[in-house]
Amino acid sequence: MRIEIERLRVDAIIGAYEEERLIEQTLWLDITLDYEAELATATDTFEHAVDYDALTRRLSAYVKESKFILIETAAKSCCDFLFESFPVRSVTVVVSKPSALERAETVRAIAQKPDQ
Repeated sequence: MRIEIERLRVDAIIGAYEEERLIEQTLWLDITLDYEAELATATDTFEHAVDYDALTRRLSAYVKESKFILIETAAKSCCDFLFESFPVRSVTVVVSKPSALERAETVRAIAQKPDQ
């Protein structure tokens, strides 16, 4: 089963420049995860499914606590966190930082686990 979560908003400290380390900036996270859903779909029970409410709450807290410098590190670390914390077979995380450049709408880093 594939679950996609689009544009999870996380306000966090991120960036390499001194002025970026003083304020929270908005990040948008797109998450795609694959998990074995046979039991969940056969029984239609929540206990056998991935709790994506809990997943997004925990991931948001993780990003806020981490205060990453690079969005590349944020993307890879989020993948690792989700892969280790939830029963998923694979996960892709896209971290978008819309305030990164004046001349572009956003900058994105994309990480996958397991790498494909």
